[in-house]
Amino acid sequence: MRLYSAEASRRALLRGIARAAGAAVAATADAAFAKGKRSKADVEYQDTPHGIERCEICAPFLPPDQCRTVVGPVSRQGWCKIYEGV
Repeated sequence: MRLYSAEASRRALLRGIARAAGAAVAATADAAFAKGKRSKADVEYQDTPHGIERCEICAPFLPPDQCRTVVGPVSRQGWCKIYEGV
């Protein structure tokens, strides 16, 4: 006699996967913020320059498409309100 149906086991497995994925996303976000990174929305990031100011000449820019202060890839020609000229 089975204690659990196959459907119940599948449901439990999917719930476990969803919880693990959620925890991984939360841990990644926490790690980014712990390092002082902010979201693109928080810094009003845009993919176009602001006058002569652009990511590729900003102090925290890390070629080819990363930033020490903004989460995620950024465009060389992008800009945000925490721009730091070199």
